[in-house]
Amino acid sequence: MKESIVYKRLAATFRPHLKTVAIILACLIVSAGLNILLPLTSKIIVDQGLLKGDMQAVILYTSAAFLIVCLDKLLNVCKENFRAGLSAQVTFSLFEKAYLHLTRIRMSYFNRTNEAELLNQISTDVGNVSRITDSGIFFIIMQAFSMIGGLCGLLLINWKMTVIVLCFLPIKYVVVKYFVKRRKRLVGDLIEGSSDFAQWFGESIGGMKEQRMFGLIPHRHQQFSSRQRRIVDSERKLSLLDAWNIASESILVQLLMMLLYVVGANLIFRLQLSVGGIFAFVSYSAYVTTPVFAILNIGYILAEVVPSSIRYYQFLDWAEEETSNSVTPASVLSDPPLENHIAFHNVSFSYAKDEPVLSRLNFRIARGEKVAIIGANGAGKSTLLDLMMRFTQPDQGMITYDGIDIQSYEIDAYRSQIALVSQQVYLFDTTILDNICLGAEVSEDTMKAIIAEVGLEELVHSLAYDFHIGSNGSRLSGGQRQKIAMARALVREAPLFIFDEVTSNLDTAARLNVQQLLKTRLRDKTVMIVTHRSEVLAHVDKVILLEKGEPAQIGSHSYFMNGHAGYREWVFEHEEAAIK
Repeated sequence: MKESIVYKRLAATFRPHLKTVAIILACLIVSAGLNILLPLTSKIIVDQGLLKGDMQAVILYTSAAFLIVCLDKLLNVCKENFRAGLSAQVTFSLFEKAYLHLTRIRMSYFNRTNEAELLNQISTDVGNVSRITDSGIFFIIMQAFSMIGGLCGLLLINWKMTVIVLCFLPIKYVVVKYFVKRRKRLVGDLIEGSSDFAQWFGESIGGMKEQRMFGLIPHRHQQFSSRQRRIVDSERKLSLLDAWNIASESILVQLLMMLLYVVGANLIFRLQLSVGGIFAFVSYSAYVTTPVFAILNIGYILAEVVPSSIRYYQFLDWAEEETSNSVTPASVLSDPPLENHIAFHNVSFSYAKDEPVLSRLNFRIARGEKVAIIGANGAGKSTLLDLMMRFTQPDQGMITYDGIDIQSYEIDAYRSQIALVSQQVYLFDTTILDNICLGAEVSEDTMKAIIAEVGLEELVHSLAYDFHIGSNGSRLSGGQRQKIAMARALVREAPLFIFDEVTSNLDTAARLNVQQLLKTRLRDKTVMIVTHRSEVLAHVDKVILLEKGEPAQIGSHSYFMNGHAGYREWVFEHEEAAIK
């Protein structure tokens, strides 16, 4: 992404806050004007008051200087109040955009990063991008206004000494340009190192059990040390670079002051400049050099902002889910076609070119039908469900729901028609009741019935509804987590239920509960279930057999048991695993 595009997008950040920015700029302009008056009052105090022994002039102009300073500081407080509010609003807006984008970004994005890396990236980038509202940036703007008045003051006092001040500016430009170039490189290294460490750290937390069981701690500690040293070394180099930048500026300023005092003293001795004039000139020179130094240093500041801005905007540009709203499911549910409730029309999908996962998939599911999906690992079972839930899109073909392409539905309205129970269920760090209801209003009688049907009565009686289950249900067993996921789906009361290996973590009694649910509460619901359990397969209406890259085969459980050796092996493997 070009830096020019980044600057345009950064500028667009201020558009909703133009009124606040205008107030801040007005305060800065007035403050700059007041500051330009201070050297003049100092000159008059020295020349007309101290040197001529006029106490009245001293009192008058020192009082004027005092009032100018008071007014300037009040304006500064007012400006800072608006600036702090602007900074908070911009930071909130940047975080909000990132969060809302995450809720709509395509699921494939989450396959390339983990939670720790993602949080680190967003936090770092938002923090750096929001620096455009720091007081330092607005200080530079104020200094730009002061520079004009300062330059006029210099020329009024002595044009020869003004030339000396202006000669220092190219020197500072060369120095700052060197530091900016180095800072950009170091900031890029720091961002890359921090991202790499966050990704590694997230993996380390997720694989802590494996680290302990396989004796990986010494090896992982070496990896930790190398990654942390890279970050620490980058931070150390940045701090040292900052110190050199400040030192170079101080040295140049002091050298300029030395020359001004030497040349100014010579002019005073020759009666070409007053004592007050030399002090006023030194003050005005600061009004010129400081702004120019500051303006040149803005590149030094942006050297940290720009890399984060590029990564932040690249993240925002990542493709989102298509959320068509041309039709909602509710508009077609009043008179639904029974035989074409769900249909796959020549659907093909692949993650890599020339490696199809699903090929020319054709089948129909009637309303209320129970359909099992079976196949070896990698055959495309989860991919089929992701296509059905619009987490991915077909490369070819079309999926219809009640005769309408699912891509035509408004996505949230469409997904409200589906109740999902996944093998990799995620539970929130809240109570059992909150995880089941997920914000829905459920009557007490309905809740009791669902709790009984999924086999959660013992858990609820022993722990109560308001028991906090920990991060992702860490205080529960795998079977208990799966039962909560089942209860969550039943509360939803959707027309279509999708079960992805829901029986894998359940005991025999719980699996029988699932089998019973298909005959009772889910009797009139359409159910798509991925399973290899014969006690479930024997009770579905039909089985869709997937083999990677091949068209689907459709038949009954008994048909495949008698005529497909691979099918029998998959079922027997899971039966043996259950016995073990």
